[in-house]
Amino acid sequence: MGMIEIKEADYLINATDVSLSVPVFHAGDRNLGINPMRFITDLYMSRTERGIAHLLNNISLSLGVGERLGIVGSNGAGKSTLLRLLAGIYAPTTGILDRNGSVKGLFDITLGMNPEATGLENIYIRGLQMGLGFSDVKEMIPEILEFSELHDSIENPLSTYSTGMSLRLAIAVSTMISPDVLLLDEWIGTGDMHFRDKVKNRMDNLVEGSSSLILATHNALLMQTLCTRGIVLDQGNLVFDGNLDDALYYYETEVSK
Repeated sequence: MGMIEIKEADYLINATDVSLSVPVFHAGDRNLGINPMRFITDLYMSRTERGIAHLLNNISLSLGVGERLGIVGSNGAGKSTLLRLLAGIYAPTTGILDRNGSVKGLFDITLGMNPEATGLENIYIRGLQMGLGFSDVKEMIPEILEFSELHDSIENPLSTYSTGMSLRLAIAVSTMISPDVLLLDEWIGTGDMHFRDKVKNRMDNLVEGSSSLILATHNALLMQTLCTRGIVLDQGNLVFDGNLDDALYYYETEVSK
């Protein structure tokens, strides 16, 4: 099993030969009626003949303070997987991952929200999940209500909200705190034109307030606006690390052709 270490250094993230592999389960593998002996072997003898999928392969990279890194690659290249590994959601199978300071990923911003709880209760639920204290969340409530424009509905159950209202609440809470390292899997933007402008301003402030940024997106123009350095992933392998424009050129000429 790989290691995750947190210590003082001149970098915020440092990955050394990090790989991630997962077992592959096929339909019927764990069906007692179809294959009873395989089920018993797995359960009692810790023996398995499962296949292994190698999602990331021996990736090494460092992220310094102030760096803005873009991850370039085709669908399935490993961009989202790498972001989640850097966020600590996945542990590396092999290699060492060092993290310094706070690392925050804006991936599933509605994750953990309870449809039976009120909007106000969900603010506390999401805030506590993000590592904030109860008093910290309480202080943020006026600004969250102002941003989400949900004053009249905040005491209603989340199940009564429209999809747009739920997203507005989730965005309002999830973008309140700027971390040392902000991980973005695509840019957040939703709602009508008025609210999209608010989200853009909030996201701009979030990026500006973070020490460093790692962004995965198919929007090359957005990446060129926000990032100066780029890495290219191809089938879980890091095949280029350098200037962003050079990374985009390498992807277009060597990977996506």
